[in-house]
Amino acid sequence: MLKTVWHHLLTSNERYWDFAGILFGGIGAFALLGQLLNEINRHGESTLSMTFLFGYVVVFMFWLLYGVRFKRPAIVLTNSACLALQSMIVIVVIG
Repeated sequence: MLKTVWHHLLTSNERYWDFAGILFGGIGAFALLGQLLNEINRHGESTLSMTFLFGYVVVFMFWLLYGVRFKRPAIVLTNSACLALQSMIVIVVIG
């Protein structure tokens, strides 16, 4: 039965996967928004490393380009939001 459930899930309509991509990408963006607000309200130096800050800019940029290249709206939408939020975090931490 479990094998049947997994098979049905993995072969389901692409629209469901796009919705799931937007949902889970939104969760990632929400987490980044929380980090951005934390950095804005911080009263001392940030504990975020430059590797984290710029590494995720590169990661989100790659996935955004991937989504554009393969015409995947869920990937484009969520990674655009995450790239914008991560870039704002970089600006707040460096500035």
